[in-house]
Amino acid sequence: MTSLRLGIRAHDLPATSLTELLTQAEQYPFTHLHFAPAKLAQIGLGSDLTPGLADYLHQQLQSHGLAVSILGCYVNIVHPDPQIREKNLQHFEDYLSLARWFGSPIVATETGSVSEAGYTEANFSEAAFEQVVTSVRRLAKTAEKLGTVFAIEPGVNHPICTIEKTRRLFNLVDSPNMKIICDPVNLITTENYQQQTQLIDEFLDDFGDRIVTFHLKDFTIQQNHCDVVSFGQGQLARAYFIKAIIARFPHTFCTFEGIQPQDISSAITELRRYATIDPV
Repeated sequence: MTSLRLGIRAHDLPATSLTELLTQAEQYPFTHLHFAPAKLAQIGLGSDLTPGLADYLHQQLQSHGLAVSILGCYVNIVHPDPQIREKNLQHFEDYLSLARWFGSPIVATETGSVSEAGYTEANFSEAAFEQVVTSVRRLAKTAEKLGTVFAIEPGVNHPICTIEKTRRLFNLVDSPNMKIICDPVNLITTENYQQQTQLIDEFLDDFGDRIVTFHLKDFTIQQNHCDVVSFGQGQLARAYFIKAIIARFPHTFCTFEGIQPQDISSAITELRRYATIDPV
């Protein structure tokens, strides 16, 4: 079996302090974290960082055998208010600059919403897509100047909601500093879930070396609705997905996302059916 490197989103652990977070992570074979400071208020962090704080956090994680694979900066890059959108883009650029203090992880975001309220069908319009292109093109230029790398994460409720739109975005913003997070569940709907292996193949074939990490979660179809569940507890073609990953991306970063703490051990057991997990 080829192996992979397993991690978890830090804010999926039920910790109330940094010390507790590190202790909890050490209970499992995690070698890295998806670290989104804005989502870690429970351990005393927030979205604002300084180089000193970033370096301190990096050193604390390293001392427990953990790297930051993804530095999460989930801001709305297509916010309808131009002033707020500008603030969000500047904040993301700050994270691109701070990435070096975390050991140069990938800085990641989703593509947001053109509505302040969140989901809207207007996200699927050409105007929304064009705003994503404008924002992402700016971020790519900043990343290139700084020598850092960022990634986008497509999702069915966002402007970049299909593989076809993702492909268009990469064609229009052709930057070596722009990468992608592969999360097939983000693109699964009640209409396409029975073709999920084709979706997985298309994602891997189209984006190949642009993929920097894989999210591991699952889904169920209930009453004509797609619900996200912990890895191993749904209808994802897990064997197909994991075996496809390790065949093409040995020792790649894989991250549990949206997992319930009580499900971590069983999810690891399920994952080990298909792949070896790199030791800490």
